[in-house]
Amino acid sequence: METKKRRRSRIWGWILGSVLFIVAVLAGIAWYLSREWKPLLGQQMKELVLASSDSLYHIEYDSFDINLVTGNASITNFRLLSDTSVYLRMVANQEAPDNLYELRVKSLMLRNFHPKLLYQQKKLNINSIVIDNPSLAITNKRQPYNDTVPVHKGKPKTMYQMISKVFKEVKIGGINLKNIDFTFINRSNQPAKQNSVRNLNINISDILIDSLSETDKSRLYHTRNVDLLMTDYRIATPDSLYYLNFKNMAFSTSGRRLRFDRIDLQPRYKTAEFYRRVGHRKERFNIAFNEVLLKGIDLRRFSRDQKLYATSFNLKNGELSIYNTNDLPKLASKPKYGKFPHQQLQKLALDLKIDTFNLRNINISYSEYNKVSRQTGKVTLDRTYGRIFNLTNDSVVLAKNHHMKAFITTYVMNSGRLDLKLDFDLFDKNGAFTYSGTLGKMDGRSFNKITRPLGLLEINSASIKRMTFSARASEINARGSVQFYYNDLNVNVFKRDKETGEVKKQGLISTVANIFVIHADNPSDKGKFTEGTISYVRPPEAAFFAVIWKSLFTGIKESVGVSAEKETKIKNTVQKVGNLVNGIKQKLEERKERRKERKEERKEKKLLKEKEKNEEKKEKEKVD
Repeated sequence: METKKRRRSRIWGWILGSVLFIVAVLAGIAWYLSREWKPLLGQQMKELVLASSDSLYHIEYDSFDINLVTGNASITNFRLLSDTSVYLRMVANQEAPDNLYELRVKSLMLRNFHPKLLYQQKKLNINSIVIDNPSLAITNKRQPYNDTVPVHKGKPKTMYQMISKVFKEVKIGGINLKNIDFTFINRSNQPAKQNSVRNLNINISDILIDSLSETDKSRLYHTRNVDLLMTDYRIATPDSLYYLNFKNMAFSTSGRRLRFDRIDLQPRYKTAEFYRRVGHRKERFNIAFNEVLLKGIDLRRFSRDQKLYATSFNLKNGELSIYNTNDLPKLASKPKYGKFPHQQLQKLALDLKIDTFNLRNINISYSEYNKVSRQTGKVTLDRTYGRIFNLTNDSVVLAKNHHMKAFITTYVMNSGRLDLKLDFDLFDKNGAFTYSGTLGKMDGRSFNKITRPLGLLEINSASIKRMTFSARASEINARGSVQFYYNDLNVNVFKRDKETGEVKKQGLISTVANIFVIHADNPSDKGKFTEGTISYVRPPEAAFFAVIWKSLFTGIKESVGVSAEKETKIKNTVQKVGNLVNGIKQKLEERKERRKERKEERKEKKLLKEKEKNEEKKEKEKVD
């Protein structure tokens, strides 16, 4: 029994010793190969960077460790740096790129780089590269000669031609960059501008550089897919009045789409503080979209021509609210020629073409405080849906089709359905466009939220049946017509008392307006229909949507009986009636004063008689 135990002990000892010997031999071989390969691989990496960048870039690092058994490697404090002297020489020779890069990484891990394949076939195959907390800075300075390639210099080298002296193939399963600190410095214009992004993650899948990958149309820059992910990002607007917030950005080259879960523009200050800082009349915006999606991006065209082509751009579940006040001084108005949306589109530096721009469930509101009524009026366009086709400023596209068309459906004051069509001429120097539409059945009293605070006009009753309109407009004028069908229109006119500040109903003027001015029905009970004429000359400072609203209002006024001629007569009549009323009031006040004076005189006479009577009585008592 004792002998068996000893034999077993010796057998396990031999096995353990053999294993330890094999491990020691492998460790020795790995140590030897690592010692020999580390400088070789490190030197090849440095040569690769120098060769592929024409010596513009070089790499530095503190330590480079490899394990040939596992095929893993790690680099600490890695730096990709540019050579200033080389860059200046390239600028002088008109060979410098538009962008310079600087990358700093504390830790870089290469997992399974297949040493045997690298040694025997000069093929660098890496399963994955993990880069934690990198810092990437891009400095942009556009060089005009990069717009065209000189004939004598021929085509630029491909990526494979740049690496072919070192490797026959470079293949990487994936590169993961986590928590990137990204900085973009624009030196193309003065002063230079800098923007920074943090918490950006990039995942690059299936990278292949060989003799055939350059022509593989399923790849973009030799990759199968690039995913960009960013959680939250905030920047302040240049005027320091707003924050622009982005939430959960995701971009995919294989899906050719860019998505944000939410984008919002928020004022940095509450209303009172906002206007204290601004000091004059100015719109205050509050904008939020809960889904922003750009689909069908033509990435090859963007990388080749720097043109943004996409099949659709979608804004979904959003709020757009605008607030203003007339309780502050107004800045000297400036002409806004060339400021219409389709004119501004043509001025964008980036050439773009978006086939369809979709609006889905957007609520729009405009509010304004009126210092006369001391109230805030509000108009809303609720549940807005729309499509805009051929949104472009690209000359090639415009040569084929220079019209951008929009079809919008919304609910005015959350009540009447409005279908609106706009057609923009993208070539016209005066910003020509047409608009037309139909407003469905609604209760006219819904407009009191805007008419009473801002217009001092209250709608007692108005049954709107339908309104259709169409007009041709530009930044100069608007001409068109309105067909407004309604019944039982009755209004009250208000005025603020200058002495008390109270807003009071003007009964006489309201009665005159309802009986002698406005049409209670259109068509009338006798079947006569009044068509409104849109005739509007745009003030140079009027904005685009003001042109639509104010020009349409000229037609609405004429439809209800307030033509331009009649409006002048009304003003004159109101003035005459006002003068008459004021005259009557003055006479009544004068009579009242005279009655008061006579009353005081009678009172004084009475007191005088009583006094005389008392004195006579006292004299008589003395005699007695």
